Amino acid sequence: MTTENMINKMFTVNSLKKIIGEQNNRIYKRTVSSVIEPKNEVSTNLDALKIVYKYMSKNHRNEYFYKNTLINKILLGRHSVRTSTAIRELPILNNILDLLIINGIGQVYEIKTGLDNLLRLQDQLNAYYMVFSYCNVVTDVSHLSAVKELLAKTPTGIILLTNRDTLHVEKEAVEFNDKLNSRTMFNVLRKYEFENILMSEYGILPETTQSKYYEACFELFERINLKKSQEYMLKELKKRNPIDETNYKQFKNVPKEIKSLVYFSDYKNKEYNELNDFLESKYIKGDS
Repeated sequence: MTTENMINKMFTVNSLKKIIGEQNNRIYKRTVSSVIEPKNEVSTNLDALKIVYKYMSKNHRNEYFYKNTLINKILLGRHSVRTSTAIRELPILNNILDLLIINGIGQVYEIKTGLDNLLRLQDQLNAYYMVFSYCNVVTDVSHLSAVKELLAKTPTGIILLTNRDTLHVEKEAVEFNDKLNSRTMFNVLRKYEFENILMSEYGILPETTQSKYYEACFELFERINLKKSQEYMLKELKKRNPIDETNYKQFKNVPKEIKSLVYFSDYKNKEYNELNDFLESKYIKGDS
């Protein structure tokens, strides 16, 4: 298995949980061993993670690296984790939206790394505009010219992940509402979320059989003005924020290298304590 494949396997929500619980140490130790250099000083597991992440920055900026950069620099750097919410891998029609950040408005971030192609990009954006009014493509210099040409006369924003791992806005996203679609918005919502919306708008829920309940709810949702229904939807999606007063302090201390993994893991106090114990523990070298 290549170093790049091992990194991809290591930086996932489930893999981190297993590594902390010492259920998946083999892939972790092999990954660290494959990137470590004699000059590196590795005392703790945090040191080891930092070395792997630095390797990613220079050699393998995969989708996780992009998402983690967006979480660190936009959700946490530009906004506040207390007042904004990030949602990853949201299904919309036949697509999976990479990252959504809600802070008053909903901003879509579709990631195209240097490892990706642009074949489906237009179809993906068309789907996302049925639900959200602001979309951005985040890419690197290898795709920049092609993305600029493709999106020149569109409302879609373009963000460059520079070689210094900063985010440079090449083109600002402009509000675009022409494709908003009630059905597609409704399908994004969970049952209790669209019920909250209907109660807010009408004060009642439909009385019908279980088999007809979903469509009856949609018929009521469809009657709401499109922009108002989008506002309702964003308000409900924003409530999915996994960070609150009970875990804010613990989350704030999570190292930037694994910030998005922890954010999307819904950790409780017990998990944060286990994470801290792991990071502070002595790194024990494994087989390469």
